[in-house]
Amino acid sequence: MHKKLVLICFLLLLVGCTRVNENDNYIESVQNCLNDQHNVNTVTLGYKYYIPKGITKLHDYDYNQVFLMDNCYMYLYVDIISYFYDKKLETSKKPEDYYYQEFNYKDKIGYIRIQKQNDNQYFLEIIYHYSKMEGYVQKDKLTKIITLSSIILNSIEYNDTVIEKVLEGDLGQFSEFTYEVDKPDGASSNFSQFLEEYVQKEEETEELPDE
Repeated sequence: MHKKLVLICFLLLLVGCTRVNENDNYIESVQNCLNDQHNVNTVTLGYKYYIPKGITKLHDYDYNQVFLMDNCYMYLYVDIISYFYDKKLETSKKPEDYYYQEFNYKDKIGYIRIQKQNDNQYFLEIIYHYSKMEGYVQKDKLTKIITLSSIILNSIEYNDTVIEKVLEGDLGQFSEFTYEVDKPDGASSNFSQFLEEYVQKEEETEELPDE
């Protein structure tokens, strides 16, 4: 009986150590990206950022971008209102979190959250510098997708002048722009709803019967 108890304790300790190392790798991937700088190669309304090689941008909705990374759909939301008014990021760990870790770099607060959906699919969310990347990722791709997403988030550079004009609703006064942009409805993001609708639409398309 004593030997069995010792064996069980050893196995639990082993599993626990493995889990810690895995978690440490996730935050380490983020921190390594925050220490690197990349020249921006993509400009959009009010900000610019860097897209690493191998990533395909599928859609651009000004403050909502859709990327394909290693066959995983990742969604970027940039909150220009929170940035402009320097709104403090609210962070909290949820009971359903498989992994959660906050980080701080150059007075910019962020966090990484992973929630398990099933044995091989996880919902990944990374928030940093008033922007968010999120999407469904297979377990063996988590580290890679976290790294690529962190590179994009860290590279974002805001254009205060353009953002101010967007919020004032008179961006059309800029000679280099030929269109008007509506003022965003509010500081809170409806990006999660956008994500759910986008994924649901794709699933419905895949389930259509062959003609």
